[in-house]
Amino acid sequence: MEKKERGILPIERILVAVDGSKPSMRALDMAISLSKLNKNMKLYIVMAILYPVQYVTGENPTGDITLLDRMNTLKEKGEQILENSKNYAISNGVMNVETFLKQGDPAKEILNVSKTVKPDLIVIGNRRRGFLKGVFLGSVSQRVAANSDVSVLVVK
Repeated sequence: MEKKERGILPIERILVAVDGSKPSMRALDMAISLSKLNKNMKLYIVMAILYPVQYVTGENPTGDITLLDRMNTLKEKGEQILENSKNYAISNGVMNVETFLKQGDPAKEILNVSKTVKPDLIVIGNRRRGFLKGVFLGSVSQRVAANSDVSVLVVK
């Protein structure tokens, strides 16, 4: 029987999901810490923008902003969050960083990026919605963990 070396995880690619929230920034910190274990680590940062309410319902609750304007604003904010996240990772010693800005259901988009980049680990924050909201709505982290083909680290 061949002896396996224990205590060494074959992690070379990490995908971390961010959205600008404190839990997602804790996930980014965790991904950066793990990335430092291997100087050749590739860190992928993904952000998924939800469609505005108007797109889903056809209504315009703000009354003064068009759907296109709202989408552009969300895209600009998303690009800024990704840029800040990438710069933060680089300033903390992770040099191999790639970002993805997606639009749609966050869990589905994170999983789609995962299929493309084939990470060894997905790191995601948990907003702690509470029991009832989690049961009825499901959290992004729950759906990613349940449907991912790779290991998922949920950071609280």
